[in-house]
Amino acid sequence: MKKILIACRAYYPDIAGGGEISTKTLSETLVKLGFDVTVLTISDSNKKENVEGVLVHRIKYKNVYWSFKNADAGPVKKIAWHLIDSNNIFIEGELKKILAEVKPDVLITSTIEDISSIIWKVAKSNKIRTVHILRSYSLLCPNANMFKEDNCNSRCKLCETITLPKKHNSKYVDDVIGISHFVVDEHLKYGYFSAAKKHVIYNICLGTVIDQRLYDGFKQGTIKIGYLGRVHKTKGIDIIFNALARISAELKGKIEVHVAGTGDEEYIEELKVLANSFGVKCHFLGNRNANDFLDSVDLLIVPSKWNEPFGRVLIESMGRHVPVAGKKVGGIPELLTDNKDFLFDDETGLVQIINKFVKGEIEFNFKLQEFRTENIINKWSELLM
Repeated sequence: MKKILIACRAYYPDIAGGGEISTKTLSETLVKLGFDVTVLTISDSNKKENVEGVLVHRIKYKNVYWSFKNADAGPVKKIAWHLIDSNNIFIEGELKKILAEVKPDVLITSTIEDISSIIWKVAKSNKIRTVHILRSYSLLCPNANMFKEDNCNSRCKLCETITLPKKHNSKYVDDVIGISHFVVDEHLKYGYFSAAKKHVIYNICLGTVIDQRLYDGFKQGTIKIGYLGRVHKTKGIDIIFNALARISAELKGKIEVHVAGTGDEEYIEELKVLANSFGVKCHFLGNRNANDFLDSVDLLIVPSKWNEPFGRVLIESMGRHVPVAGKKVGGIPELLTDNKDFLFDDETGLVQIINKFVKGEIEFNFKLQEFRTENIINKWSELLM
């Protein structure tokens, strides 16, 4: 039985987003496949516990703060955190101790923040095979999103300087896995992971699949367009309202926009004003169960402005048989290769999609084989055997 050590910045019940959800799913899946799995994660204190069949080894952060809880950190503290995290010598001793205790055959770094890229160097010195999963741009950009007013086409000198130790340590990684081709290519473009084998394995996020949409606004008389996720300017929700402002008054009267998610309160107020000024009926619902929300809409729109590394909400939507329109950024186009009619560049493109969808001129192809859990598990099994 192979021993796997999965390292991450936070683990259930500490969940900030998709990275933590995907790490938990991967850990439990590997246990079911017969691997001996231990999770190494950062916390407020040292603690060992069993979480749903997975041994979790929590260690106290060795930086100026734990990035999972950094809401109150000022700019000076944040700069200090990034400088230390790039090659955190203060956590090195703890990492050596745990690797010696667990003696893993394979180390998987699922989210590298707070763990620090120094773990790759420590693992290499102990002849442990190392696999890193690219879920964001944290190795390239301190903000982890390569976005400043708009997507960054190149890296600024500050980003290059702060992340230089991460780039250096990436040479110790044996296999690098991207959750999309896009996110892998972005890192290779800047010379990362020069010695690693490259792979693309999508996140496990396809739940119960149904073959008929549960809500049908064409029969009910109200066509519901949905947005599901964090409410932030980088998510481009304003694009939906700007597009609806350009459709006919008759059609607009049949449409409601439902937004599920929380986030930037100032941006939410801006969106409410925008919707009202355009005469768009809109409901801000706060956090909702993903499947319950998807089962209440006709069309999901993912209008992100930043280069999303993946976009799990697209897969979740397809699993509920809800068509999804996505902006051509990041990894989103890869998930809609069989649905190019539902991809758009800007508001004009989204207007065309909405008009054609309502008129029945475009049809969504629910081709899910590539995203099915068993297919993704097989890829992981082949990689680790």
